[in-house]
Amino acid sequence: MTLSLPAAATYASDKWQERRMSAWRGIDEFLAVIAAGSFTAAAERLGASKSFVSKTVAELEQRVGAQLIVRTTRRLSLTAAGEFFHQRCVAMQGDLFALERSMAQFQSHPIGRLRIVLSDTFGSDFMSALLADFSARHPDISIQVIAYLSEANLSEETFDVAIRYGSLGDSSLRARFFGYLSYCLCASPDYVAQHGWPETPEALADHQCLSAPSGLFQFNDGVAARVSGNWTSNSGVALRWAARRGLGLAHLPISLVRQDLIDGHLLAATADWTFLDQEVRAVFPPGITPTATRAFIDYLTSRLAQKRRVRPWMVESLIPADLSSPEGLDDDMD
Repeated sequence: MTLSLPAAATYASDKWQERRMSAWRGIDEFLAVIAAGSFTAAAERLGASKSFVSKTVAELEQRVGAQLIVRTTRRLSLTAAGEFFHQRCVAMQGDLFALERSMAQFQSHPIGRLRIVLSDTFGSDFMSALLADFSARHPDISIQVIAYLSEANLSEETFDVAIRYGSLGDSSLRARFFGYLSYCLCASPDYVAQHGWPETPEALADHQCLSAPSGLFQFNDGVAARVSGNWTSNSGVALRWAARRGLGLAHLPISLVRQDLIDGHLLAATADWTFLDQEVRAVFPPGITPTATRAFIDYLTSRLAQKRRVRPWMVESLIPADLSSPEGLDDDMD
């Protein structure tokens, strides 16, 4: 038989899988025979026929190249090779049971490593404080936090949970909604005193705007405005500092500028059109969800159970780790 290279590789892989799957074949039957004292009793324990158990043990002896059991009409006994093989198999079986018990702890209570990726903007005070609180509650979980600047940086092979906001698009990943990331239009008091606030999205063209390299400010209801200015950055922190220095208008998460609003370093516009509320989700790979991942996602949804949109006039009643206020907006905003 002549095989092409891909076909040959597939054939070799299939043969390896067959050998790997058959490596333990017959061992359970062999151990059952020794434990029960006879092929008949072993077959009853295993719920199989006596002929099947006898044939499987015989195949095992052929595979290992040694007689393991001496069969007589009155009793069974192990050969020297059988005693050695039996001891090693019992030890391996014990190791397997211990391994299964050890693995069960990953599903019974939160334990292990949790690799979380956050956007550069959303991973500021808001998420960092939540992560610290979660870690304090679960000391058996090792937290690894990775910041990313672009959705293109994400790969489901590299994280346990990713915090993403806005539309997710087509994805095989699983997602759970847990709140909003609310943006406001903000500027320094000096800038507002000199230039005032724009009255419409179109009026932003008359202002110096501090934006991401895309040059877009996005608002609720799908409204977007192309803006321009002499300062752009893909870092929310950099834009915040530029706004504090009076360089222009910025459209930033309220969680990022919360303290600046409280201290008066920044002012926020109050017109309804100036806000953006992006849905925030915890995204995680498909398959069996580890308990540590499930515990973290449950923690997020419980801490942000009200899922309210935040507004600048609410900041003094909020703490960085909890941007859902009991005295938030009316329910029809949810």
